[in-house]
Amino acid sequence: MKFHFSDKVLLRKLLPGLVAMIVLAACNKSENLSSMALQDLNPLVKGKYITYRVDSLVFVNSGKTAETHRYQVKHVVDHAVTDNLSRPAWLIYTYINDSLASGPWVPNGTYIVTIAGKQLEVYENNMRVLKLMQPTVEGFNWKGNTYLSDHPFNPDFPMGVDLGMSSWEFTYKSLNQKEKIGTLQIDSVTTITHADIATNVPMQVDTSYASRELSLEKYAKNIGLVYREFQLWENQPRSTSTGSPPNVVMSYNPVRIGFGIKMWMVDRN
Repeated sequence: MKFHFSDKVLLRKLLPGLVAMIVLAACNKSENLSSMALQDLNPLVKGKYITYRVDSLVFVNSGKTAETHRYQVKHVVDHAVTDNLSRPAWLIYTYINDSLASGPWVPNGTYIVTIAGKQLEVYENNMRVLKLMQPTVEGFNWKGNTYLSDHPFNPDFPMGVDLGMSSWEFTYKSLNQKEKIGTLQIDSVTTITHADIATNVPMQVDTSYASRELSLEKYAKNIGLVYREFQLWENQPRSTSTGSPPNVVMSYNPVRIGFGIKMWMVDRN
């Protein structure tokens, strides 16, 4: 075939755009092949439940003593609702039991899960968090706490360490990995990291400021959340001084404020 001058000019003008379209199509195809649906990572079907063993870190005795409380919690997908932005969502009920689940299951609260476009949101205790986002590809990150206030856990926990939560980077650390969660061997586990920041931890003395921010979650394909670890606390030395120079005497009344939780799946339907 013989090309005329006008054909060559037209091809020269169109070629960059055609190449860009081909590259974009290839990228979209790659994304579609590697990106899992959010419904796969967190199935929402009426009656579906997951039971977790939970270790809860609390500071008692006016913040002087750390204790770990152990129990089980069951999350049950109850029914479809409309969230506060008028979007289709699901209402999840939670029930609590002792660590061996030997007692009755007692209602413990509710939360709402919404899948809207390329994001999955959880609304619980007046906090809206973007738990999952697409594309679900390794290294992709987003600001999952972008809707949180500056101090979302105040005044219940009067601390400063929660100030930076809105800037946490949620990142797909690994996808579709075989992992042992508790005593269960699970295929296709996706890990999402949120924060891992430590100041003066482990503490050598409690007369200095210390803080810990740790948050990550693991989701299994066609199952849902299978593991969560969260720590948010700080040690406040609360120093006071008496006397005048050069005879200043410092005294301390250190307290730890905050909490932690570790939960892993032990049963499901």
